[in-house]
Amino acid sequence: MEKIEKELERTEQQQQEPTEPSNGNLEEQVRKLRDHNLRVKHLNTQRRRILRLLQGKMLQYATLEERLHRIGELVLIAELHSGVKTLNQRLDRMVENSTCSICLLPWTDNGIHRLVSLRCGHLFGSSCIHMAIRRNHRCPICRRRARHFHVRRIYSPSFLSH
Repeated sequence: MEKIEKELERTEQQQQEPTEPSNGNLEEQVRKLRDHNLRVKHLNTQRRRILRLLQGKMLQYATLEERLHRIGELVLIAELHSGVKTLNQRLDRMVENSTCSICLLPWTDNGIHRLVSLRCGHLFGSSCIHMAIRRNHRCPICRRRARHFHVRRIYSPSFLSH
């Protein structure tokens, strides 16, 4: 871009050079007019070349702008992909968490190993947590104090269907 600006300045300076008043004969005036016409042709040629350079730079800019736009779209797609991957991991953990953390067996929707919760929110099989409370009087995960009456049955068939 600096090269184009320098060329433009040099061209403008050449255009602004004063022409000497002609006091000579007619042949001298014709020669000066031809020189002036040659200079104008040369300047027009330089202007066209500068215009082509400028058009090329503008095309490069447009191409670069398109690339940046595409890169922005790719970044958005990558972020969405990352979000979907995180959600899938969380769903996988939910499926993995459908087992009792004490005995690692799946919960049932009824019976002695049905799904229950303590006040702290941790989930266990009923028989396992009652046995753990008898031994330690604490939640096996967070170590918060727990009693048998803190055990609450979870009623969610959709959660048990995993």
